[in-house]
Amino acid sequence: MGKTREWMMLGKLLKIGNPFRLTQREYEATINALNIFFGAIIGVSLGNITEIPMDDYVILLIIISALVSSILLVTYTHRRIWNSVMLTGVLLAAWYAESDSSGGIIDFPERVLPTLTVWGVLAVITEFSDRADDPRSGQS
Repeated sequence: MGKTREWMMLGKLLKIGNPFRLTQREYEATINALNIFFGAIIGVSLGNITEIPMDDYVILLIIISALVSSILLVTYTHRRIWNSVMLTGVLLAAWYAESDSSGGIIDFPERVLPTLTVWGVLAVITEFSDRADDPRSGQS
């Protein structure tokens, strides 16, 4: 008996269905949790910035807001493939801007780009995960 079949049998016994498929409510909860968690981390990172020139701070905010918007577009629109490609491009551009051989175009706070990258990857994985019918969707 294959592993998938065993999981499905266990899911039927526990009345949870296939545990590797998200219901619509589980999907929404996952996306909300990712957005709240990673948004808070980015907020803390930006809150710890001290003594940065105003023009650099504005550029930093524009780049970070473009990255956050790209992450949210993946999960809130129906064009998930296009938005995933766009997110990848924006993330690559941000990493390039920081690691330019001439000293970088902008210095991001130490953990901001890795945080945004992990957030983006988890959002894409969640968006493309299997979905199941929500057994409670007809109830209020």
